[in-house]
Amino acid sequence: MNPREFVEHYCVKSLVASFSGGKDSLASTHYVLSALEDLDIYKQVVYVDTTVMIPGTTEFVKDVCAQFGWPLTVLQPKPDFWTMVREGKPMPSMRRRWCCFHLKLKPIRDFVRDLNPQRAEVTGLRRDESPKRASINEIFYLKTSRVWKYAPICTWTEKNVLDYMAKHGLSMPPHYRLGLHETCLCGAFSSKREMMIVKARFPRFFDQFLELEKDFKKGGAAFYFHNKPTYARDLKKQKTMEEF
Repeated sequence: MNPREFVEHYCVKSLVASFSGGKDSLASTHYVLSALEDLDIYKQVVYVDTTVMIPGTTEFVKDVCAQFGWPLTVLQPKPDFWTMVREGKPMPSMRRRWCCFHLKLKPIRDFVRDLNPQRAEVTGLRRDESPKRASINEIFYLKTSRVWKYAPICTWTEKNVLDYMAKHGLSMPPHYRLGLHETCLCGAFSSKREMMIVKARFPRFFDQFLELEKDFKKGGAAFYFHNKPTYARDLKKQKTMEEF
């Protein structure tokens, strides 16, 4: 279902496009807002700064929205990531993904709930991203948020996304060139290799994990790659080729 058909069929009055700073959400946001440019409904781009984003991501999102004239709202979780962990939340891992709800989904949910119905949220989810997303529906309803979720590019391949970006002159988010795949660096989807890149490129940002680790009373690690503890202090001692 194309964006205009979706809005008309579900009588959408308030539409929010979720833009994380990645290429998929950029493509889906551009696709939907371009198709609905002349439609007189409430339209807003929402970006959630999880407070543990790759440095530069927020600036990239703001630049893109300014380029296309998209209205942008920047949200943040309260309390922030660092406070949540210091107050007792475990460091995220693939088995402990509390971060997704508290850092990203909840701020969006709270924002959308205040909009006029019918409400809709556009996401950049694609079925070929992972086995877990292979069965996602293009359109589904979330009772907790009372919002329609619309995944307009769910059947697209990565090539489709890249071709679309090239066709419409969309800038590739800069973190891909660094070898980083997720804009949020809470650790749930990160790897040792990626954190070594972060350490080399953004040393001040990396040092926040080092300081966080020092605050753990039971000597916990800052990262759990493949659900195994990896200490920031050990990564700090290692040098990358770039540093050499």
